[in-house]
Amino acid sequence: MSSNIMDSQDFVHVLLVSFPVQGHVNPLLRLGKILASTGLLVTFSAPESIGSFMRKANKNIDKLTPVGDGMIRFEFFDDRLGQNDDPGRVDLDSYISHLELHGKEAVTAIVKKHEKEGRPVSCLINNPFIPWVSDIAHTLNIPSTVLWVQSCACFSAYYHYNNELAQFLTESDPEIDVQLPSMPLLKHDEIPSFLHPQSPYFVLGKAILGHFKVLSKTFCVLVETFQELES
Repeated sequence: MSSNIMDSQDFVHVLLVSFPVQGHVNPLLRLGKILASTGLLVTFSAPESIGSFMRKANKNIDKLTPVGDGMIRFEFFDDRLGQNDDPGRVDLDSYISHLELHGKEAVTAIVKKHEKEGRPVSCLINNPFIPWVSDIAHTLNIPSTVLWVQSCACFSAYYHYNNELAQFLTESDPEIDVQLPSMPLLKHDEIPSFLHPQSPYFVLGKAILGHFKVLSKTFCVLVETFQELES
């Protein structure tokens, strides 16, 4: 692989943006490596809090790394919070709003920087909890998609909930059965826990549902699943 790959105007460049938790970083990073191996330039981005963890495991994380026929690089951004014990990270509702406010600015700056340097981003890919990445792509007229890391059944549940296509649990009726197309009748404890009105993490459900509100701005949804998981 030529060392001047970063100077190529024709090299397809994909930007991946991850929510800063391991269960989201790892699947998106695996996807990034797969894409890079096919001959793409992949930039993986997340808040600097993730960058500090990754540097402990790999001191060369800030260097352009060959993967198969392509390359992968990392570019972390400042979410304007302190260390991982910062109170601003503990309150999930506040943190998600904070990350959207400052993440939008940071990711937009990253995209525009690469365009100026001759490495325009051809596609933006993100994972759940940060639907605002799709807004950035839409504003900048860049194709975007989301990597869904749960089952197709979960995706169907969120989709039908968001679009009011099925009857779901409510505060006044928290134990009703839920019927979704092509699925057996679901008991109240079989739907995604984030959709339970009494869930302590209902805010995360709201963040995931944010993706379904901007789904028309993405050109596809990538789902990491397999038949045995769905059956």
